[in-house]
Amino acid sequence: MMTALLVGLVVGFVLAMPPGPIAMACIHQALAGQAREGVALVLGASAMDIGYALLAACASSALVGALWGMVLHHAWALLAFQGGCIVVLVVLGLRSCRSTTHGDAARARPEARSRPRGDASPYLRGVLIALTNLASPTFLPSLIFAMSLLQVRGWVGHAVGAHVMYALGFGVGGALWFVLLLRTLTHLRAQISPTVIPLMYRVAGGVLLLFAGMLTYHMVTTTAWSRLPGW
Repeated sequence: MMTALLVGLVVGFVLAMPPGPIAMACIHQALAGQAREGVALVLGASAMDIGYALLAACASSALVGALWGMVLHHAWALLAFQGGCIVVLVVLGLRSCRSTTHGDAARARPEARSRPRGDASPYLRGVLIALTNLASPTFLPSLIFAMSLLQVRGWVGHAVGAHVMYALGFGVGGALWFVLLLRTLTHLRAQISPTVIPLMYRVAGGVLLLFAGMLTYHMVTTTAWSRLPGW
């Protein structure tokens, strides 16, 4: 089981490296000087990653098959979920792009790090951003494929205990990468020119909007609109 834990740790760390919504959110928190809030965001995303990895490890179970069948037979529910994920990414992207005009730049100062009233908790934002991964049609299949390769090589067993340890390692590995990214940018923040920080905010927001656009394009082009009930 320790092998499964270590393998999950490595896989989670490596798969977290490509830029994605969570990484962009970490960059935003680091530039705002909100390291503690950034860690809370990462913990929320990590909790979701543990669930995703466990789901991928148990992909052959009857439970996963039933869930997948329910999704396929409720096309409107799937569209609503995808639309909700797109809205989350658009809101976060616009918020990052408009940070300098709504006072977030001022909150980047060390003396003003409190969370604004009415803003969602960082942990909840981490959960919501990680939830948008499910809107991508390649996300779970990729995790399942990776898990299958690991089981074929004998690095992760087929027992429930091995699956749980792998999932825990996967979530912790991803969290380690994001915390490393967060801490590094937080320490480098003092060396970044104040004129560059607004630009980095806009880049982070633009990437989130790009992900939203990609999900929208996939939803529009792959949905069998003529087969939707009541269409």
